[in-house]
Amino acid sequence: MTPAGRLPAVALIPPACCGAGYFRRLRRALGAGVEICGVELPGRGRRYREPALTSAERALRDVQAQVPHSVGVVYGESLGAYIGLALLAEHGVRTCLIAASNPAPRTRDDIDLAGIDSLDGAAAILSRLGGGPPAELGQDPAVAAQAHALIRSDLLLSQGFIELTRRLVVDGDVRVLAGSEDGGMQQPEAWQRHTRGSCSTVRLTGPHLLSGANPRGVADAVLAVLRER
Repeated sequence: MTPAGRLPAVALIPPACCGAGYFRRLRRALGAGVEICGVELPGRGRRYREPALTSAERALRDVQAQVPHSVGVVYGESLGAYIGLALLAEHGVRTCLIAASNPAPRTRDDIDLAGIDSLDGAAAILSRLGGGPPAELGQDPAVAAQAHALIRSDLLLSQGFIELTRRLVVDGDVRVLAGSEDGGMQQPEAWQRHTRGSCSTVRLTGPHLLSGANPRGVADAVLAVLRER
């Protein structure tokens, strides 16, 4: 049970190539009344020295170790939406998934990974998926090489989660957030095929990376779901 006067906890799972710090503006917008569990995968943020993962199964186990069953809501953005869906299979009906900036896995084709082993090729694939190449690519060669390694691993991880979740159906409810400028968010209602619970869509002003561009809109959507729990 959530203590009186306090909203249920929310786990924040970031997009590809982003760490928990990506959500700093969203965390401020959510305010002090929300308990936040910030997910950090290896290879970024405070875990930057750890090798990045390419296996969806290993990444899921890593996230499971970070997110307690007591969370009321899992918010996942882009790649994080698919990680969140896989996580809900373990958490059951008590947890709601807010899936942002990614179409339903059942509607997704495999990622064309041709060119992934070159810096420019990997950045181009990421751009096609809506992420955009990070600024580090035009800076120090050593930093660019590290950025390439992270992009490459997360593209492989993204493909792994597409395969892992494509036919996954969970008991928890799903709320979909779709940005008005995100051309990849087609048929958000198809997320209904991934849940035995309820599924609804909220459309917000913003591009693919919603939390970075419209933290207030995302926060309002998350708070609305938290108050329903």
